[in-house]
Amino acid sequence: MASSSSNLVLLVQSQSGKEATANALWNSMSQAALFSRYSSSGLIWYYYGGTMIVDGVVTQIANNTSTGVTLSASATNYIEADRSGAVTKNTTGFTPGRIPLYTAVTNATSITSYTDCRAQWNPSGVAGKLARVMASDANITLTQDEANNDILQFTSSVSLTTTRNVVVPLAAQQWTVYNGTTGAQSLQFIGATGTGITVANGKRAIIYSDGTNVVRVTADA
Repeated sequence: MASSSSNLVLLVQSQSGKEATANALWNSMSQAALFSRYSSSGLIWYYYGGTMIVDGVVTQIANNTSTGVTLSASATNYIEADRSGAVTKNTTGFTPGRIPLYTAVTNATSITSYTDCRAQWNPSGVAGKLARVMASDANITLTQDEANNDILQFTSSVSLTTTRNVVVPLAAQQWTVYNGTTGAQSLQFIGATGTGITVANGKRAIIYSDGTNVVRVTADA
């Protein structure tokens, strides 16, 4: 929200080319339109796309202005998005772990009212989860996109023969990690320098990087 003295370029009554100023201003706010209602026709709900983080990756969600989402007739529809950006509806309630968008009330043929339930675009309770399969009996280094996830889950397609390192960025960040690899070996979560934390096979832990080392918050007993 702008202050009483706005930093935005606003329309001036006497100016020419108001449409160019208005279009530029609206376009600068387009991120706020992610998943917003575009229009509706009968029981079909159309929405705008935009940019969101999908499991650590900056992803463009396309406008849906042609196929839409078909709502149920004579019901309250709960329109929501999952963490991949796919939009669906149900008539029960918002699904835990998904992004609430709108409720829409319908009669037999059309939408009679709707309520905007969008809150923010790093939604609380919708954590990114990495499911990484270790393809060889070797240390691995996470990419930035992989490390952007809050939950790091590791399995392996081979049997590990010794403790292997999972090298994470040392920027301040916290993760919940799970070692589900085969071979009954531990994983050590560590930065390119500094000390790390070892998580036993079959165990979970909450760890974080303090900028120098990877340290433990808590773990399974």
